Formats: sequence, C-alpha cells, structure tokens
Amino acid sequence: MKNRNEINEVKTFRYHVKLCHNEDSGDAWQLIGNPSEPDLHITYQTLIAYRKSGLNANANESDAADTQVFRNNLSTLHSFLAFCGKTDDAVVGREMTTAYAEKRDSYLESLPSSLSERTVSDRRSHLRGWQRSVEELLAKATQAVESKAESSFHQVLRRALANAGSAPKTLARKAGASTSAIARWLKGAFPNRRAYPSVRRIEEALGLERDALVHLIPTVTRDLSKSATSIAFRERQKRNVQKQYWMPEEELSPFIAEEWASLFHYKTCLSPALERASKGKWRMLPLAKIASDVPSYARRDNRGCVTADIVMKRLRSFFGYLALPKRDGGLGLPKEQAQSLAWFAVPRAIDGYLNFLTERGDGAVHNGHGGFCGIGASLTHPKTGFLTQQPDFATRLPGQTINGEWVSTCARAHRLYSQWKSEANDLSRKPNEPIQGLLVLSEPLAPLFQAIKSLDYLSAQSPSGSLEEAIHKRDALLLSMLMANPLRSRNYILMNWNSAGTGNLHQREDGRWRLRFDADDFKTSPNSAQRDYDAPLPSFLAPRIEEYVMEYRARLVRKNPTCSLLFPTKTGTKFKTMGNQLRRVTRQHIPQTPGFGAHAVRHLVATDYLRKHPNDFLTVAQLLHDKLETVLRAYAHLRQDDAFNRLDAHLNAIGSALNH
Repeated sequence: MKNRNEINEVKTFRYHVKLCHNEDSGDAWQLIGNPSEPDLHITYQTLIAYRKSGLNANANESDAADTQVFRNNLSTLHSFLAFCGKTDDAVVGREMTTAYAEKRDSYLESLPSSLSERTVSDRRSHLRGWQRSVEELLAKATQAVESKAESSFHQVLRRALANAGSAPKTLARKAGASTSAIARWLKGAFPNRRAYPSVRRIEEALGLERDALVHLIPTVTRDLSKSATSIAFRERQKRNVQKQYWMPEEELSPFIAEEWASLFHYKTCLSPALERASKGKWRMLPLAKIASDVPSYARRDNRGCVTADIVMKRLRSFFGYLALPKRDGGLGLPKEQAQSLAWFAVPRAIDGYLNFLTERGDGAVHNGHGGFCGIGASLTHPKTGFLTQQPDFATRLPGQTINGEWVSTCARAHRLYSQWKSEANDLSRKPNEPIQGLLVLSEPLAPLFQAIKSLDYLSAQSPSGSLEEAIHKRDALLLSMLMANPLRSRNYILMNWNSAGTGNLHQREDGRWRLRFDADDFKTSPNSAQRDYDAPLPSFLAPRIEEYVMEYRARLVRKNPTCSLLFPTKTGTKFKTMGNQLRRVTRQHIPQTPGFGAHAVRHLVATDYLRKHPNDFLTVAQLLHDKLETVLRAYAHLRQDDAFNRLDAHLNAIGSALNH
C-alpha cells in the first residue's frame, strides 16, 4: 500500500519533489522533503535543553547537567555554531542533518594546529553526540506525525469497521446511512456538513464516542477560481474570433476543388507529371495513426494527410482575406473570383495578406506568417513550383492583375515569400507564459502532484461506479504519465491498450508497465527522433494503471466497447484535441496557472531536469524523444544560466581565498 499511496499522501507535501528516471532503480519517483532543510524546526536552544534533560535523567548526581563533561560538550557546540555562522537561537539546519559530515570535517580542519589530537578527537565525539540528539528529536517528531495520521478520519473509520467485523452494507443498514457514501468515505472522501447526522449514527453503530469521527473531518476548501493571469495570445484569439474572416469550407467553389484535387495528387502520388522537390511530397498515414479528424479533402481511401489539412486551412484563410470587404481590411474580391491558387503568385495579394496577419497579431511577424510563406514559396519555386510549371494559371486571374510573363511573376512572388519568412521570428504564442508561475518555483513539478491528489479526492467524492469518478481517475493517470513519459499530446491521444498486451501501453511478465511506439508514430513532427520508442513507467504507478484499465476505463468506453484507446473521451471516442481537456484540469487544480497542455508539461519536465543536471541535454532528448539539436536550441538559455552559476562559484572562491 505504500507505493499505491505515494501520490495520495501529497496533501501535506510542501512542493518538494524528486524525479528520477532509471529503469533499474526500483521506484522511479519518490516524494521527499526539502533536501536542504530538516523536516521540523528545532532551535539549538531546544536541542541543548533536550540534551540537558537527558543527562539529568541518566545521572546519579542532581547537578550532573552542570558537570564539566556537559560544559565541554556545550563549548564544542558553540564553537561549531560560530564556524557555521550561527548562534544557539538559530534553527537546526543542514549542518546537523544532510550536510553534517561535510560541515564537521571542515570545522575540524579549521581548528588551530596547536590543539592536541586528543582535543580534536574529543570535539569530534562531542559533535557526534549532538548530531545523535538531533536524530532522536527528528525521530520523535516523525512518530508524532505518524500517530496523528493514524488518528485521521479514514483510518479511524476503517479500523472501527474492521474491529466491528461488519461489512459496509451491514453498517449502512444499521446506521441508516447511504451505502455508496460509506464506500466513498472508506476510499478517501470526506463527508460534507449535510452528512454529519449520518456520521454520528455511524459512530453510535460502531460503538465510538460522539463526534469521534466528526471532529476528524477537515474543513476542505478548494479554490476553483480562475487564475488572474492573462495570456496575451488567448486574449487576442478571443478578440479575433469575433472578427472571423476565413472562407467557410461549405462555400469553397467547384473551381478551387478541382485545383485542390490536382495539387493533392501532385503532392501525394509516387510519380507526379510535374517536377517535384525531393522533400516536397506530403506523407499519407493510416487514419488510425492520425490524432486529429482528417477532412475528406485530405483523405484517400483509409489514409489521410495531416499536411494537406494544414495547407487547406491556410488556403481558406488566404481566400477569406481576398474576399473580405476593404472596409474590414481585406482585398474586397468577389468570393468566386478569390478562390484560385493563382493568387499565391500575386505580390499585391501576398503582401496585403501578410500585413493583415501582422495587424491581427498586434504587430508580431510570427510562425503563422512563416507557415504561409513556406506554402507560397513551394508553389512558386523557380524550378519545382506547382504554379511556376503551369503558365495557364495566369488566365485564372482578373485582367491587369499581373504585369509580365508568368514565370517571372512567380519568381517575384518567391522572393517576396523569402523576405517575409526571414522576418517571421516573433512569437505570437509564448510557450512559457501559461506556466511562468511554476517555472519560478524551486520544484516546478510539485503543483502537478498536488493536482493529481485533488483529482483523486474528486474521484472519491463522486458516486461509486459513476462516469464522473472514471473521468477524474483518467485525468489523474494522464497527468502522472505525462510527467513520467513527457511525449507529445498526439501520442497520448492515440495511445492504446488491450488485455492481450499488444498495445502501446503493455505490461511485462515482471509486472513493469512500459510504453512503446514505432518510429512512424513520431514522424509528423520534424523535431521528433526518428526511432522506435520503448520506455518504462515508474513502478509506483503500477497500481494506478491497473486500477484504471481494469475498473475505470471500462465505464468510458461502454458506449463504444471496441475502442482500444487508453484515454478516451467520456463517450468512448478519440479526443479531437487533448489540449482543451488538460487546460481545463490544470486551470482548475493548479492555481498558479491559467491552464496548460501536454507541451507545457514536456517543458516543465525538461527545465526541471536540466536545472538539476546542467548540460545533460542528451538525457532530455531521450526523455522527450526529440533530436539533440532540437533540445540544445530550445534550452540554450539554461546553458547560459549554468555559465553564470559557474562564474558565481568562481567569484565566491576568489572572495573566500582573499578573506582567509
């Protein structure tokens, strides 16, 4: 039960987490206290009084505490504290706990060489005695905490029920209480105030004193208010959605449908009639390997093309601008006339659209510009451009739209795309913005553990066997696995499981759960490492995984029993975008943020690891399943931090040498 309850015990955890990733190390995650400070605040005055009372208790003489032995011990302690820059009213710190051996040796080495070996040995012995007293005080405090925990509401209820020898249903009938409510309380939920009368009847039925359970119910308050943090990109999106300009899919003309079919064939067929760049082919994937819903215009038989879907969205945006009235910032063309790929060769239309995007982006020239320019540059490439090789496209534009022959027009457009693309360096969406409140913490992952605890609490509060209970358990497992294996949301959307053990999530004979994906499952991202993936999950997650796949997941897929997805929606279908669900969960349970998705979790894990393991970029590349050069580029700022930390240590060393 210890491993099962590791995360469940995070309620009293104060944001100190250690994350390890080692297949052979047993429990891969451990929740620990702050390694730099003791677990309770003991002053040296308290320590001295404790040591003094111990000497009195063990002495034959009433004045034993005032003997020379104690004074010698006390003198050594004061000398040691002076070396550490402390007095006896200070709190016992690392010098007597995790860093004791290091501080002791440094202190003894600092003693004058004129002292005898016997004196140095005595001081070592004195310090050992003080350190043992610290350990005794810590042990007593730990026992007190454990004793207090044992008297909690759930422990007392379970123990009393076990002593009574009654089943929960029997107790419910005897006390006139709800069977499902008792089941929830036994699992970890707390009664609300309306249930207090039932709790008191349960106390009577179990032979407990009145309010023995009621007094153990904490006042639980959950802050579900939205963070006051405002994300500029999201605010801008809300504003822009009120001024939508895209060409609706249902308004696309048969004329552009014909052009699109020709382009789609050219980009996806094995051997096109026109010349095509070596990297100009669009990749077709089985629909089961694509996380998003692929529209019919991006499909062929049972295969789909994610790139085609992206390009069509860019086209609809461009055509929407061309048909937008001039008073609203558009070019003001009739809808039918605006729908042709030929407009991608018209510099006036290109420049107008990109400036329009810049205005909507509050002046930023971002990757949205770059993506559009990439499409346009491909279409107008001097040698392999789809438009350049087909001069008849010039006839599809209104008269006087272009000056000169078609090939030179395409060349001018290609140069314009290159110029704009070189300027597209701004960030419209700043990836760090939603998690800035976590990145400033010493343990940025700790709030995620707290969110998991909160989801477990909500699951326990939900009616037993309900869909709501299963949804909370699904989200808790999803957050846990995202921290352990920080893959992209696409992998988690498509992640599957089956009892035969042939899914992405599978269990080995030794009981260890693992995730596996083929290299093809990552190729839609140019930054992903092009290799198979087979990685372990932390062993303490095993009970949570087993509980979910055997009990809770079945409720999510009951309307679609053939679904093999590990994380289905509540109707047993594939998430269109998992980001929305993750943002809702994190916004609700992590007050430091306005909500974030899987990519932010990847960033938190990588940042936290690199802060604690400077320059270990290779490990991060393996954890993220990214190319090393991608990680080096994305986390170059942490290399700068490490450089300044080294300079800090260097300057401190010089200062220390001069002071001596």
